Amino acid sequence: MPSIAVAYKGEVMVAVLNDPHRDELFTAVRGRGAHLNEERIHVGLQETLGEAVVGMESPAGEGSLQQCIQGIEPLMKSVRTVRMLGSSAVFLPWVANGRLTAYWTPDECAWDIAAGALMVQEAGGRCTDILGKEYNLRTRNLIASNGKIHDSLLKVLREDASLGPLV
Repeated sequence: MPSIAVAYKGEVMVAVLNDPHRDELFTAVRGRGAHLNEERIHVGLQETLGEAVVGMESPAGEGSLQQCIQGIEPLMKSVRTVRMLGSSAVFLPWVANGRLTAYWTPDECAWDIAAGALMVQEAGGRCTDILGKEYNLRTRNLIASNGKIHDSLLKVLREDASLGPLV
């Protein structure tokens, strides 16, 4: 699905994702919220990792593939379920509107995640890297969530799966 993000001075300000298969248009403007077909959206209400539906990226590179393999077993033991569809452009807006509780990708480019990251933030969620540093345009290892389960998800990926940033 095509997504577009507009950044100004290194900060994403506007985001759009069009999903013609579902007739859905996701939008976000910094400071003005996130919307689906002009209706305000919010992240899901799940309070615990055990309730979480987590999306993952289908990795292209060898390093990110190894991180996914290393991370999936501890993740699956900790969450309700894991989904892999292979599109961060779609999964991030799904976190923003509560279809997913969280999303993790070990290595992604800004052009694939910038729009969705703003949508998650504007819908009340949180986006960081694997170390917990807040999302910016240079973030490649992205964890996006409803915010409530974020620290627990980071703990599973960092401690139980022993993951860190790709080098």
